[in-house]
Amino acid sequence: MKRSTPGRAVLLFFGVFLVLMIILPLLYPYGSFVHLDGRAGVIDNWSKLSFADPLTRAVYLIGDFFCHQEMARTFIINGSQMAFCQRDTSVLIGVILGLIITDEAIFRLYVGKIQYVIAGAAMMILLMVEWGIEYISGMDSLAARVATGILAGVGIALILQYAITKDYEKIVFKKGV
Repeated sequence: MKRSTPGRAVLLFFGVFLVLMIILPLLYPYGSFVHLDGRAGVIDNWSKLSFADPLTRAVYLIGDFFCHQEMARTFIINGSQMAFCQRDTSVLIGVILGLIITDEAIFRLYVGKIQYVIAGAAMMILLMVEWGIEYISGMDSLAARVATGILAGVGIALILQYAITKDYEKIVFKKGV
């Protein structure tokens, strides 16, 4: 087994989820998923999604629970909101990019160093700073949300790769499997 196997499994999961977020609005009539604004941590769009098939409903309900889904701050595909807002979608894209970048087979990076965790945390802090500035000043910048979201996603990927590779190497490569 290659050292990057666990990272690739996580990459596959997030990649499939992103593809579903993009494709599912295209499978329904124009504007099927609109006005899903709500609160994170609460499923408040269950009744608005009753017409959707189980897979579509699951993706949108995951978005409903983890994201505010404010229509004004969500990418629109086929007249419908995506399941997550622009910032959260950008974080997901960043995680995918970060997992690709840190894949040992591509860049031969050893991600078992604590410096990657520190760099990842710094990237995530940038997102929090941008959010705070946006909240305090009332500034509304799509470019800032997307850029800091992608950076934070790469930071999350660095931390994920460190965590899963560290434990995976202990189990697989120390026992001679």
